[in-house]
Amino acid sequence: MDTPVSAAGPSAWQGATLEERDWLVPLHPPLLARAPGSATGDAPSGRDGADPVARAAQCLSHGPGLAVVRGLGLDTLTDEECVEACRRFMAQLGDVRPVNPDHPGDNLVTAAAPVPAPPARPHRTDRDLALHTDRAKFPGPPRLLGMLCIRPARHGGESVLVSGHAVHNVLLRSRPDVLPDLYQDFHFGRGPDFEHIYPVFRRSAGRLHVQYNRYWITRGQQEHGIPLSTAQVAALDAFDEVLADPRMALRVRLRRGDLLLVDNMAILHGRTSFTDPPPLQAGRCLVRVWAD
Repeated sequence: MDTPVSAAGPSAWQGATLEERDWLVPLHPPLLARAPGSATGDAPSGRDGADPVARAAQCLSHGPGLAVVRGLGLDTLTDEECVEACRRFMAQLGDVRPVNPDHPGDNLVTAAAPVPAPPARPHRTDRDLALHTDRAKFPGPPRLLGMLCIRPARHGGESVLVSGHAVHNVLLRSRPDVLPDLYQDFHFGRGPDFEHIYPVFRRSAGRLHVQYNRYWITRGQQEHGIPLSTAQVAALDAFDEVLADPRMALRVRLRRGDLLLVDNMAILHGRTSFTDPPPLQAGRCLVRVWAD
């Protein structure tokens, strides 16, 4: 087992002290996202003249582990073209995972409701989505997550972000007794391409990696016939208690054309509940793209 040591650097932030300039990458002038097959056009720059892709990469690798690129113009694009625009931007940051040919619509997230999803209603209210990292299918958790906002919800639907490095540091100070269990392997779900086994915390090449999804850990352990031990439940409860501290979270209401980028190995993401009056087809819609 890795020996728990404090995670250092700007990735161990708390939402109460993180400043907008640490993660916001505004485009100037706004970039008109290109439809497939169109000409490249002029490259956008950040407000300070810097390359926005380089700035976003800096935020992800040497900053807070997240960035919001603001200013992607989507007005002339269909939802499917927005998916391609998001994939093109993400391709400059890593190897974009291919679209599942059996489920090409998986990139469009219209509700992302917890399992099981609530039934459709005339005035749909979708519940909050618990903080987690994405597990994905084979070959396992992606390094990067991108979420492009095509349409925000009418009410609510804020993105909630918490540094897993900061959670680790809080536990190291206040509950060091639970860390040994969090450095041990858990089953994260079960099924085709979902036989993932890894700890909540691990170190690789000197960097702390975080993977967490309480729902899938509990379900995975049960489906493998290995119920969580009392010590494991206590460790996961302690993790959740830190997540619930409002000082830990950064809340961002994404605007149309905002691209949220997250280091999936360091930052947990979730969402507040939201309400979208009819027509539902014009309700909240985001593009989700993974890259390695």
